[in-house]
Amino acid sequence: MGRLGWMLLISAWAAAAAGVTQIREDAPVATQPQRGEVAGQITPAERIARIDAVCRATGERHRPASFDPKTGRFAFRKLAGDAAYDVCVVAKDGAHIEGIDLSWHEARMLRLAEIRRRQLGLPAEAQHEFSAGDAEELLKYVRDLKDFADVRRVLYLNGLGRRAAMLVEVMRTREFHAQRGGEIIWRTELWYFQYHYGGWERLGQVERVLERRRIPASEWQTITKVYYPQLSVYVGEKGVSQPLTFRIPDRLDPARGRIAGTEPGQKTEPIILGVKEEKAPATTAASGP
Repeated sequence: MGRLGWMLLISAWAAAAAGVTQIREDAPVATQPQRGEVAGQITPAERIARIDAVCRATGERHRPASFDPKTGRFAFRKLAGDAAYDVCVVAKDGAHIEGIDLSWHEARMLRLAEIRRRQLGLPAEAQHEFSAGDAEELLKYVRDLKDFADVRRVLYLNGLGRRAAMLVEVMRTREFHAQRGGEIIWRTELWYFQYHYGGWERLGQVERVLERRRIPASEWQTITKVYYPQLSVYVGEKGVSQPLTFRIPDRLDPARGRIAGTEPGQKTEPIILGVKEEKAPATTAASGP
């Protein structure tokens, strides 16, 4: 068979294949999120020196498009959608009051995966109800941990079904290599856990470091930094968000962070969210005589 014959044969095979197999590109799992805004009011306005918004997933900080120092009304605009933003306030007395996003570290990927399952007609992901027992297991993990830190304090634990997010303060106050001038190491981090085969596993290499300082203990004693989930706002795929309203407490809660002048080993109860409430057992009315 000559060259022309081979070319005709290959063309025939291609035409036949085209008639049998149709290559089709799937539609996108989700559309590109629209940009939106985070807006609201924080009072008392006279206590506010500065306001920012940060996306913990990317680390990007944003300055407000508008802020009224008389009313405390503010707006951050042109923010990427399908993302959470923590509003961060610096008070005139130097205190830092920040929002805290306690969702899963790959929350967007989970939403996209669920959309894809529905498109393909696949069953939903296996569920797990986060219980008080689950919370205690994760708190025990922190209590029993042996590592470089000598102080560990859970601030928040948020149950997300078969996942959990934890905001934890860790410190090294004992002597360490190359320590100078009474230094300590102070970190605040978000840790993430997943439920596997009847137990909880902490995920490695995904923690988010919110605070990391190596400073003299005397300087650390002057810092006030607390976290409130109410200052965290989610901007949806269509750029829509709920307005934020927050009043700065007269007295900041030491369980939510670090208050100036407190000791490293202060004892506070962790704030636990997302626990499935257990229903009380049904009671049977006593029969009459």
